[in-house]
Amino acid sequence: MIKALAACATVLALAACASPVERTASGEIPQSRIYIKSMTQQDTGLNQIEFSRAGGMLNNEMLELAINDVVLAQMTGGEHLAIWLKPGSYVFSVKPVHTLSTPAATSQDKLTLDVKNGGAYKVRIATELRGLKMTLAGQ
Repeated sequence: MIKALAACATVLALAACASPVERTASGEIPQSRIYIKSMTQQDTGLNQIEFSRAGGMLNNEMLELAINDVVLAQMTGGEHLAIWLKPGSYVFSVKPVHTLSTPAATSQDKLTLDVKNGGAYKVRIATELRGLKMTLAGQ
């Protein structure tokens, strides 16, 4: 019992030390949480893919947004991000950022997107009662 109380006290103390999440007034993901900044630069021959995450009680946890299994950015509720890609097939995924409070087995969702020339794509990310969900707008 004492070990359990000590463990709970330690977790609470660590949680209290966590810094608040940095946010922008525009709702864009802050540059400090974008790991492949070159993909946010518009250029000739590239196509826009915009990711948005709803706000609200179920969407507060930090997620990792990945492209082809490489983490692109960390995203929380109410944020959005636009990236620019060459035509091709890409696999996007989201999963919770691993912390002391996340379970070892976490939900993940994937979306395969065939990017075509002249295309603009909108991907919505939401946390539902059954887990994470990525959907292409219009589907």
